[in-house]
Amino acid sequence: MDINKKVGECIREVRKKYNLSMMQLADELGISQPRLSRIENGDQEIPVSLIQKFCERFDIPLSSFFRSLEKDEKAGDSLINEQLEQVLASLNDEQKKALYVFITSFQK
Repeated sequence: MDINKKVGECIREVRKKYNLSMMQLADELGISQPRLSRIENGDQEIPVSLIQKFCERFDIPLSSFFRSLEKDEKAGDSLINEQLEQVLASLNDEQKKALYVFITSFQK
């Protein structure tokens, strides 16, 4: 798949996971909505500086963003998984136990 299409799909996935409209994200990135549409469709290249701004907005490490483009998995899902792993790694044992109890309560 074309790199521009992969980048566009990743951006669209993350934007939708956070329930943002194209107009909202375009405003936050300082670009027009039509330009964001072309980027998401893979019809326009995106400068690295804009990818960096996007990653900062969603607290995604830039390296994780690029790594996700190489994977066959859906990029948005893999980015979320990596973020979850980072959050878990930063918690102490007590916090991990509390989080486990909280999460497992949804399975009942």
